[in-house]
Amino acid sequence: MADERGVVLITGASSGIGMATALYMAERGYRVVGTSRARERLAGLEAEAARRDLPVAGVELDINSEAGLSEALAAITEEHGPISVLVNNAGYGLFGPVQTLTTDELRAQFETNVFAVVRLMRAVLPGMIARGGGTIVNVSSILGRIGAPFHGAYAASKFALEGLSESMRTEVWPLGVRVVLVEPGLIRTAFPDNQAMAADMESSDAAPYDRYLRRYRGRVRGAFEQARDPVVVAKVIHGIARSRRPRFRYPVGMDSRFGSLAARVLPEGVFLSLLGRATRR
Repeated sequence: MADERGVVLITGASSGIGMATALYMAERGYRVVGTSRARERLAGLEAEAARRDLPVAGVELDINSEAGLSEALAAITEEHGPISVLVNNAGYGLFGPVQTLTTDELRAQFETNVFAVVRLMRAVLPGMIARGGGTIVNVSSILGRIGAPFHGAYAASKFALEGLSESMRTEVWPLGVRVVLVEPGLIRTAFPDNQAMAADMESSDAAPYDRYLRRYRGRVRGAFEQARDPVVVAKVIHGIARSRRPRFRYPVGMDSRFGSLAARVLPEGVFLSLLGRATRR
């Protein structure tokens, strides 16, 4: 069964959604290659896969390195076989008022969350097109549909990912390749702790935002205490991989579904007021 279902390549598989998806897919007959920039960070995934006797291989992969990516994918394909499903999950969030972010910080956010995704898609597409089939799952966010305060850099990168995916979906669909977006809401991961606080809170530019930042960050941390297990996203990705005709967008969680719906149906002023209240209460 594993050979029939093919190889799933998952970036950012050392924890959270990536790790949950790697284990869930392997349990259902897929051969899984999970990657991380640091080899040692994959120890937990490999240990859990070994405990369950699952076909999961950990591979060090720097998605921001063009040369390293080509070499790693060639080795993966040679050892494990052609990639049937690519899950672009790796990424991080840059947190802080846009006024305080440097151009280099913004560029780095796009390098990982957008340009690395393009590199990976370009790398797997020739094989998928030659075989007449394949699935690319780009893990976006509800912040790919809604620009929340102090997440401007991250939201901008996810908005870009959504537009890129929408265009590519129509380009490769006739060639048998499916490009799909998954848009999680609040999921129990290390995301809040791993956010890069780029803004210098002692700078004169940041000072006016100080009380709003503290209030907003406290609200977000409280919300994450109610977040759902990442396996809910893994189940959605598994369903996409099995589907012959998957939808383009899959919001995950009530907050994601309600947020995207509210952005479409509420008057613009009402919706923006609701967003603004997140920092004023």
